[in-house]
Amino acid sequence: NCSTPDYPAAGTGGVYGLSLQFMGSVEAVLETYGGKWEEWDDTFHVVRELRELAGNDFQTVTYNETRRQVLETDQAVRFVLQGFSGDLFNGYALVLDVLKNEMNTILSSVHFELRLMFGIYVALLLFGFYMLLFRRTIGGSYSHTERSRDFVQMLPTHVLTRGEIQLLKDHYCQAEGDTE
Repeated sequence: NCSTPDYPAAGTGGVYGLSLQFMGSVEAVLETYGGKWEEWDDTFHVVRELRELAGNDFQTVTYNETRRQVLETDQAVRFVLQGFSGDLFNGYALVLDVLKNEMNTILSSVHFELRLMFGIYVALLLFGFYMLLFRRTIGGSYSHTERSRDFVQMLPTHVLTRGEIQLLKDHYCQAEGDTE
C-alpha cells in the first residue's frame, strides 16, 4: 500500500504514481519556499555529511514557529518529509530486484540453451565425420577387396600348384564365411 495520510490517492498508480506525486511535491515545495532556480549555487547539488552541515558553530538552537506551522499546514512539505522514510526508494529497489531476477533467469536459460546447442553442434560434427570419413574408408576398403579378388580370379591358376590354390581359396573364402 503506497498511500499516505497527506495524499491518499498517491498510491493508486503504484510506485510510478507515488514517484510522480513525490516529484510534483518536491517541485511545489521548492517553488514555494526555496529561492529561484537561478539563485541556487553549486553547493546545493553536492551531498554533504550531517556533521559538516551542523558543525560546531551553534551555541543556542531556537525553534522557528513559522516553520512548525508550515509543517502542520502544508501538505506537500509533509509528503516530501514522509517520502524520505524510504518507501519510494524501497519501492524502486523492489522493482529493480524483480527486474534483476528476471534478467538473471533469462540469461541463465539462454546460457543453458547455448551450451545445449553447442553440444548438439559438436555431436553433429562427430557424427558427420564418422559418416564421411569412417564409412567412406570402410567402403573404400571393401572396393579394394573386391578388386583384389577380381585380380586373383584373373590369375592363371594352371601355373599354381594345388596347395597354393587351396591357400588362396582359404584366405578369400574365410573372409566371406564360405567354404567353397
